[in-house]
Amino acid sequence: MRPASVVFGPVKSRRLGLSLGVDPLVPKVCSFDCLYCEIGPTKVHTIERRLYRPTEEIKKALQERLADENLCFEVLTFAGSGEPTLHAELEELIIFAKELTDRPICVLTNSSLLWRKEVRKALLNADLVLPSLDAVNEEIFQKLNKPVKGLCASKIIEGLKKFREEFAGEIWLEIMLVAGVNDHEEEIRALAETVIDISPDKIQLNSVDRPPAYRQAKALPLNKLREIASLFKGEVEVITREALKEKSGKRKPSAEEILALISRRPAPSSEIAEALSCDFKATLSVLEELVKKGRAKTKRHQNQIFYYA
Repeated sequence: MRPASVVFGPVKSRRLGLSLGVDPLVPKVCSFDCLYCEIGPTKVHTIERRLYRPTEEIKKALQERLADENLCFEVLTFAGSGEPTLHAELEELIIFAKELTDRPICVLTNSSLLWRKEVRKALLNADLVLPSLDAVNEEIFQKLNKPVKGLCASKIIEGLKKFREEFAGEIWLEIMLVAGVNDHEEEIRALAETVIDISPDKIQLNSVDRPPAYRQAKALPLNKLREIASLFKGEVEVITREALKEKSGKRKPSAEEILALISRRPAPSSEIAEALSCDFKATLSVLEELVKKGRAKTKRHQNQIFYYA
């Protein structure tokens, strides 16, 4: 197995910045078969936790990738070919990753297994968990997420609540909205009420941005997403490509103007892009090059990576 098939990136992520991915699965193993999934239809539909990739091979691939002195990334993310919590030794992998890097460890999850105590325990060593919840109504949940038989929305919601009680890190809850499926007012208000009880640090509203697994998955317009955002309490943001493009500028910053900024005040990549009115992903590209060339350095503070010169 080539290390690149297990460890990928760094990817310029709209949510996380420069994210180095670790895929503990093989395509595509998941407990859901979501209409909107950008990876495609689920091939292995299951809630069985086992070693879909050998743990030692994942460790070796990660160790080899992190040995690259020119590697620049802001967060290490367990994600990829399905639902990461299906890997039976995910806890061991997270602990191992923390021993290798000072970067925050993140896990993306569809929340489907959080009702299991051993799964919640496996995630406790992460710094940041990005779970999802797309529906409260059972009929909508079954239609949109197409879960393994026996999984229901109420079980997933209870798992999210228990995880919030036990997890000391940050939780950014993603809600994927699909036109004509989970975007009507009754369901949105039910989601908003449920999210209050889950109490995430951040709520991120998304819609279909890339080719979905099933053609009936259609995107919501940005104005509709913003209208929906106003119904939620707490820190809420719309994270579609269109929304983030509007928020940032369109140009690519020069190395010199970034260095002028961070030589006076260390800053995370999102703040640098905003301060210079530049495109976020273009800013990440320049920062990555500056670090590789030794003209900029990074340090971690409160689960964020700050750049300085």
